[in-house]
Amino acid sequence: MKTLQRMNATKPAAAHSSTHALGVLAVLALALCLTMVTPVIASAADAPLQVSVSIPPQKYFVERIGGDLVRTTVMVPPGADPHTYEPKPSQLRGLSGSRIYFSIGAPFEDAWLARIVAAAGPSLSVVPMHKGVTLLPAAAPLHSDEAEHAEGKEHHEDHHAHADGHGHDHGTTDPHVWLSPMLVRHMSLAIRDALAKADPAHAATYRANYDRFAADIDAMDKKFADLFAALPQDRRRFLVFHPSWNYFAHNYGLTELSIEVEGREPSPRQLRAIIDLARRERITTIFVQPQFSRRAAQTIATEIGARLVDADPLAEDWAANLERTAKALAQATGR
Repeated sequence: MKTLQRMNATKPAAAHSSTHALGVLAVLALALCLTMVTPVIASAADAPLQVSVSIPPQKYFVERIGGDLVRTTVMVPPGADPHTYEPKPSQLRGLSGSRIYFSIGAPFEDAWLARIVAAAGPSLSVVPMHKGVTLLPAAAPLHSDEAEHAEGKEHHEDHHAHADGHGHDHGTTDPHVWLSPMLVRHMSLAIRDALAKADPAHAATYRANYDRFAADIDAMDKKFADLFAALPQDRRRFLVFHPSWNYFAHNYGLTELSIEVEGREPSPRQLRAIIDLARRERITTIFVQPQFSRRAAQTIATEIGARLVDADPLAEDWAANLERTAKALAQATGR
């Protein structure tokens, strides 16, 4: 009887012990779940801000301001021609993770920006970096004015027939705004503000990074101004195949002379006129870029004994590229 009583007495204690054990297990399970979920939440919060841009120099601008806090996708890869480039379907699909698209007025945006927005979805914010920038007129080809004058009326008539037949439009604007240091300083404010809006927790970092970038641009601008200041007025003209450097030239009192406009090479008669003018100008250097054919430039260089020098307006390392090009221009114009 006593044994039975003792057995009955132990039942509540055993039940209480079992309930306690279950409670402990539940707490441990919850703690384990939280341990597993917390790194996922932290990882998502610490992930870089996904942004997209049109051309490689913009990647440089974004990363100078965003640093490790951003990850940048470039739509037009190095070596491709932004006038004709068509994004791959995989690139359009990859835009789905981007929060911001920085446009800059590159020619391919005219045809593709609307499709890029549609592919990315409503979460994508498009920020036009070049908004408010006063665009320069597109450079007329060298054979449209000065070479025409050299050739006389016969060439004048031939040129207009050639232009009409190929749709030359010398009234369009020049899109190469990223080759002016001071315009980049201004346009990068849009990058700073857009990143701060999308990621307010790091707004102070974006502001500080912009200030450092702006200071570097100011120093670069002064260096270039000093480099070209001593050039005589009759030595401030340089010859390019494709007219990309007009904004840079405008900043530092230079004049860009172009062989072609909008991808059109000169006719044989125009080519002869350009050669004559290049001789009179004592041109010793012709600047070319990897996105375009060198054929016409090489023909002129061979005739006048000039050399070809690469000046890539789409190089990703924007600052180093401008330094190299400025030195090459100073050497070419200081002949």
